[in-house]
Amino acid sequence: DPKPCKYGDGECILQFINKMFSERSAVGDPNLNLKKLDPLQVDTMTISQGADKSPVAINLKFTNNLIYGIRDLRAVKVKGFGKDLTGNHECRGIAKTFSMVGPYTITGKVLILPISGAGQSNITISNMKAIIRWNGKVVEKNGERYMDISDFKLSMKPESIQFHFGNLFNGDKALGDNMNKFLNENSEAIYKETGSAIEAAFGKRFAELVKDVFSSRPYDSLFAEE
Repeated sequence: DPKPCKYGDGECILQFINKMFSERSAVGDPNLNLKKLDPLQVDTMTISQGADKSPVAINLKFTNNLIYGIRDLRAVKVKGFGKDLTGNHECRGIAKTFSMVGPYTITGKVLILPISGAGQSNITISNMKAIIRWNGKVVEKNGERYMDISDFKLSMKPESIQFHFGNLFNGDKALGDNMNKFLNENSEAIYKETGSAIEAAFGKRFAELVKDVFSSRPYDSLFAEE
């Protein structure tokens, strides 16, 4: 196991996080209560976006999906993680490719076209910059300090995004192929409209992972003694 870092030692913490991504993603780490990250199981995720007047108004639900690509995620900057655990913590990272694959259902409209379908989907994001931020709060358990996570936020800036939805329009291949082509030709505009809903949905899943780690061990046991 890597040696614990000193409080607030950004460089050491970066190396530790990247070691976890590259070496432990496929198996998890019971010592940190870290689940298997690649692929990451997503039981359900819902992206509900837009009122009637929005250019994109969809209800998109994923069930039993898998996210691939976390093992290649690289943290590039961290803030926080000091001896005083309250206040802001932040981690910035870059992902080359990040895919979510599995069953979906969708209804609604995209730009000017109605969309409906249920089947297998693949959404692949390329060259994504991501930032996760949260506030730490002290929770005392058995005389030890644990970090409680609040105000967790994920922001994502992808260079490009590819959609593939199988079995759109009750399996009408011509309509489905045209819709997938349309989605990919307009992916930038679609992401602009749906980005905040996508960030909120993914953020919810990643917040669970961060909470799992910090709720499982006293905060001070994660760092080297001063």
